[in-house]
Amino acid sequence: MAQPKAPARGRVPGIRRVTVEHRSGDVLGIGTGTPRLSWTYDEDVALPDGAEVVIRANREMPGEAPVVEETRVPACENILHAWPFEPARTHEQVTVTVCPVTDDDTATASVRFEPGILHHWQWRGAMVGPAWPEPWSDGRHAPLIRGDARIECEPVAARLYVSAYGLFEPWINGARVGEDVLAPGWVDYDDRLPYLTYDVTPYLRRGDNAFGFRLADGWYRGRYGYAGGVVNYYGDRLGVYAQIDVMFADGSVQQIVSNAYDGAWKARKGPIVRSGLYEGERFDARLDDPRWCDPSRPMDDSWSPVTELPLNQLKLTALEQNPIRLVGLHRPVDIRKRDDGSFIVDFGFNCSQRIRMSVPPAQPGTVITIRHAEVLDGHGNLALRPLRREDIQTDEYVSDGRAAQWEPTFTMHGFRYAEISGWPAPELSPDDLTACAYTTDMERRGWFSCSDEDLNLLHGNIIRSMRSNFLSVPMDCPQRDERLGWTGDIAMFSPVALRLAGAGDFLSDWLGNLDGEIARYGTVPPFVPFITIPDWRKADAIAVWGDSAVLVPWAIYREEGDALRLARHYPVARAWMDDVARRLDPDGVWRREPDQVCGQFGDWLDPTAPPDHPEQAMTEKPLVATAFAAHSAELVARMARILGRDDDATAYAALADRIRKGFAAAFTRGDGVMTSDTECAYTLAVVFGLRRDDPAWTATAGDRLARLVEQGGCHVGTGFAGTPYLLRALADCGHRDTAFRVLTCRTCPSWLYQVAMGATTTWERWDSIRPDGSINPGGMTSFNHYWLGVVAEWMHDELGGLKPLEPGWNAFAVDPHPGGGVTGAHVAHEGPHGRIDLRWDLREGRLHMSFNVPTGSRALVNAGGRNDWVGPGRYDITV
Repeated sequence: MAQPKAPARGRVPGIRRVTVEHRSGDVLGIGTGTPRLSWTYDEDVALPDGAEVVIRANREMPGEAPVVEETRVPACENILHAWPFEPARTHEQVTVTVCPVTDDDTATASVRFEPGILHHWQWRGAMVGPAWPEPWSDGRHAPLIRGDARIECEPVAARLYVSAYGLFEPWINGARVGEDVLAPGWVDYDDRLPYLTYDVTPYLRRGDNAFGFRLADGWYRGRYGYAGGVVNYYGDRLGVYAQIDVMFADGSVQQIVSNAYDGAWKARKGPIVRSGLYEGERFDARLDDPRWCDPSRPMDDSWSPVTELPLNQLKLTALEQNPIRLVGLHRPVDIRKRDDGSFIVDFGFNCSQRIRMSVPPAQPGTVITIRHAEVLDGHGNLALRPLRREDIQTDEYVSDGRAAQWEPTFTMHGFRYAEISGWPAPELSPDDLTACAYTTDMERRGWFSCSDEDLNLLHGNIIRSMRSNFLSVPMDCPQRDERLGWTGDIAMFSPVALRLAGAGDFLSDWLGNLDGEIARYGTVPPFVPFITIPDWRKADAIAVWGDSAVLVPWAIYREEGDALRLARHYPVARAWMDDVARRLDPDGVWRREPDQVCGQFGDWLDPTAPPDHPEQAMTEKPLVATAFAAHSAELVARMARILGRDDDATAYAALADRIRKGFAAAFTRGDGVMTSDTECAYTLAVVFGLRRDDPAWTATAGDRLARLVEQGGCHVGTGFAGTPYLLRALADCGHRDTAFRVLTCRTCPSWLYQVAMGATTTWERWDSIRPDGSINPGGMTSFNHYWLGVVAEWMHDELGGLKPLEPGWNAFAVDPHPGGGVTGAHVAHEGPHGRIDLRWDLREGRLHMSFNVPTGSRALVNAGGRNDWVGPGRYDITV
């Protein structure tokens, strides 16, 4: 084995990058003045004993002399290091630099942050909105809000703090501020209201200034949810809260705040005459005034005074996750003109996106209509039936006669194909259209590729589906009349999300919604935020879905190693486990059905379930519920032990043991056969260690699982509950070859069947498109569901060979397992200690590996029968 290079005596490697909390890059408007700091090193070497680094904070407050603070800390304490200085204040710009303490001129790295509003008494404005009556509930005209103010001196810094009832887009002096869309996102607005912070210094000028906000219904009062959904769920009035803090060289601050008392803030109807997240948007260019936010044009009689809306300012909180932003552009790969003059456009990829058009001159009043769908039917037309409401995903542009660039503002569509009618030119060119893809902005953290191109396509589809559905909350799908934060999907997928992207803040923010819901309902609702819609008038405990309260926090902790964040979400995990404990029978089995339309979901969407009854899986529902209850109880006990809650740890470990015993008595027999002779049943028993008291039984059960899989032609025979663990169960029981045959199967049901059918995202059903090319007839058919992407974890861990062993990647395994005809792979992960990069290939029967171990971590090399721990360094090994 190659030996890693040793550091020079006393030498600390250079600093690669510094992060504030878990945020990448500079951070504006963070919700704390004492953020934790992390830094990684730019070389993979062991740190010398006693090595130190210097943390330096350059603090600048307008009107005050800059302050420089610094301290020395151990070089090994580079992960989530507690803030070592006085708390930073609102408006204070802090540049943090980390420098090695060495005799050499080694690299340093810096990051900037600035707190947002930290104290409730710093909020000075009001929520304001249009005063005109709106008797209807759908298709309401989207308003504009404008406020004018005069700034007498040249600003040296300015910040905009803004939130809204509904969605907002900020403008200042005729220019759009920032790149965020659908802000402030979706939370349970009854509990909190996120605000965003913008540096608006470049937008302001001495003299008159105009502050404008486009508003729309969004999740706050728009119609969403299936079977007609719900409207006005959180409120029926749109409003904006805006506070502009303008700072001057002498340290003085001018505050400009939205209000209804000074006459400076007014409202009018804008050019968006209809806007819905589901329905789409209608934009009438004849009503558009490009100078609506121009301070040189005073507001005329078309503007009316705003009214003040009730606001509990204690609910205003800094947005924890990143906003939704543009992440990709797709140009048409095919345009087909139909006999009626309309066009069918293929953008090549299915994802959450909106079309940006270059509209040619046209007769005023000409209406261009865009309809969106994921797939085409057998006649080459948009397949709208899977949307369930065919009137959704439709945008309209009404021309004012002039050429224009236009993209809808307050909607989002899941599609690959579009039908464009009313185009005012004989032909439609690819240069006229761009599909703009959006997601919650998360740094890419995981990469995978291998010699099998179909597996590479599958991995790309998984990433695309994750991005498509991570829009403020983890939604189930981005296209039909649903788009809800189903808890079961993210319970299963959260480890993959964290492996692929910096999703910790996103998931933690979503768990903030769960905090309020479990306090409100006493249990975990099936989707979060929870809204009362047909079929779901109340919340009741559903296994697997409710286990998200445990599985998601645990996945975050495993990735980040952040005990403080774990402690924040521990009460939710404990509350769920206590609720489950009350529902168990005396023997520890969960047989009680929830008061819901489907009862327990069980192994939802297993391949044998009828198209319109996905809950009718082969595996007994009490078996699934009890298995997950045991697993979650064990995880809660581990959480409690990590957090030093020893009494809780003992109690939940005892509960887990009680449930396992009940599971064994109710669902297993001594010969290794289970009452449900299904792939799901054996998978859960093996992976969750539900018969850990009897290794021989577990081995027999694993053999039975492999036989069932092989008898099924190595197709996938599991649904929501079993699929995430199926390949691991096979591998753990010595049937890795069978697992690879399942992974590389190309007929239905399998992962690569979807690739073979041309999918560019992962589907909701194994057979969303059937082998004959027809669309699954069930009323629940989506072509962009991320849950089937759970296989990516196994691809990274087993095929790629990179697997975490300790929280925060303090230790990881290097253990590739070639199989399924794959002859080489590359897997990489940006963990808390830095980037890990592993490449392997098979040549002449030998496995060649090249990998690195970042400073501060260690690796267990298992490949080829080895069992060697190695420290930081770069290695080339052949076995």
